[in-house]
Amino acid sequence: MIHTLKRQFESTILKQVKAKLLALALLPGLSLAVANIADGKLLYDESCAKCHHTPYQSLGWNEMTNRIELRHMIEACSNHFQLDWNDQDVQDTEEFLNTEFFFFNE
Repeated sequence: MIHTLKRQFESTILKQVKAKLLALALLPGLSLAVANIADGKLLYDESCAKCHHTPYQSLGWNEMTNRIELRHMIEACSNHFQLDWNDQDVQDTEEFLNTEFFFFNE
């Protein structure tokens, strides 16, 4: 009986360790970053305001109607002007613009 309890205990511990290792292995693939509005404003002021001014002014073409379109436009501008922005920069700028000017729902 003691051997059975010992094996059950070892099996339980082993399963818990495997589950934790799996969770750690998957963690880097998750996007846990939260948008930073202050960083988004700084990025906008440094890069976007040259064309769109402050406060934001539409250039009159292809006005966005939702957050997905807003994100695509930010990515397009970032690529066009070779800003070398990462996903966090795009997310921060999207959050800033949406909070200050667009007010799109999720």
